[in-house]
Amino acid sequence: KTIIKLQSELLSLKEEQLEGIKTTVQTSVASTVKEEFKSYSAAVQGNVKEKPVSQTVLKKVVQDVVQGEDRAKNVMIFGLEEENDEELNAKVSEMFQSMGEKPRVEVCRVGQKKPGGVTRPVKVTTVSSTVADQLLLKSRKLCLLEKYKKVYVNPDRSPEEREQRRELVKEVKR
Repeated sequence: KTIIKLQSELLSLKEEQLEGIKTTVQTSVASTVKEEFKSYSAAVQGNVKEKPVSQTVLKKVVQDVVQGEDRAKNVMIFGLEEENDEELNAKVSEMFQSMGEKPRVEVCRVGQKKPGGVTRPVKVTTVSSTVADQLLLKSRKLCLLEKYKKVYVNPDRSPEEREQRRELVKEVKR
């Protein structure tokens, strides 16, 4: 009975995720279509101010929205010591338990292993963006624990977002 209950919970979580993605895509497509209709009606009236959106641009917008939704379910952990033959799932679960959380997650190291003891970040994929947000909120507790003093939990950002953030940090430090 317990396995069936867990499977039903997992199925309902997957349905929630699918509904969230569906809503996000519908919203972005609806706003893009609305803008297209405005530009089309302006073209018909002869007062075109901007170029109509092409199909490739529309595809790119939808892809960006879907990728953003996928990234919202992820968090990145920096500074978590890397060992040979490490049990990463157990290590991350222990860290989350010390924060008072016990989420179901998938974890993996990002990037290729480098000599010299450089620790690679850990990508944590949660079942929903709500769980990821909760982990980010509670991650402040880590600095209070000696074991995790140098461990930081951040949102999963796209390369463009990372560059923007890098520039903002430089500007603040000036």
